Amino acid sequence: MIPGPNTVPACLPYLTAAILVLGLVWRLRRWNRARAAPSPLFPLSPRTRQSPPSPALDAARIAAEICLLRGRRAGRPALAAWCFHFSLVLLLIGHIRAFTDFPRLWAALGLSPEVVATLAALAGGAVGLFALGSGLWLAGRRLVLPGLRGITRFEDIFLLTLLLAVIASGLAMRLGRATDLESVRSYFAALASLRPEPMPETPGFALHFLLAQALIVVFPFGKLLHAAGILPAKLGLGQGAVRAASPPA
Repeated sequence: MIPGPNTVPACLPYLTAAILVLGLVWRLRRWNRARAAPSPLFPLSPRTRQSPPSPALDAARIAAEICLLRGRRAGRPALAAWCFHFSLVLLLIGHIRAFTDFPRLWAALGLSPEVVATLAALAGGAVGLFALGSGLWLAGRRLVLPGLRGITRFEDIFLLTLLLAVIASGLAMRLGRATDLESVRSYFAALASLRPEPMPETPGFALHFLLAQALIVVFPFGKLLHAAGILPAKLGLGQGAVRAASPPA
């Protein structure tokens, strides 16, 4: 049953999803209209000029650049930025268990549910502390280093503060009373089936979920979208450079 007009908290996740989808569509249309003609922005090696471009090799090279944060500081990425990005990936992977579980995998590995819960609690707490620490380290660099402080804008501070608030609220849940994952999974399953249920009574869940939704809402409209657009953007630049540098037939 679709919630009534007086159940705003129940409707909020659907509003968040709608803003995310519409925002992504709006941003993609803007990117499409602003598409520039390819130009050789970077020098190409003789081998690249002589051999036809390989999409698979280009994707692998660019994926390595993204994972290692090459391009920052002449190929030497700031350790704080790398640690923060890596911790965010680990947190996203860890959140899979908030939506589903893998009992067959645990059984194949000979792990009991109690052992899985203990390992998840230890790993989740460690990754949460790692993410919070590296995020604070990153924020401190922006405030202390003159070069970074000069290019820091309000959006940078706002997004980093929101990310740290999401991480801190999740870490508080992890380090507090044990979270009933079954009730969390039931809640998200009900949302997916358009039959929303009351939020789980796990302490801190409502705050963590609300902050996460705020992050999702601003995702299409700010710098956070680089996480989704960096690979196709780099692929387009590389292929455009090859085409522009190739001699005419």
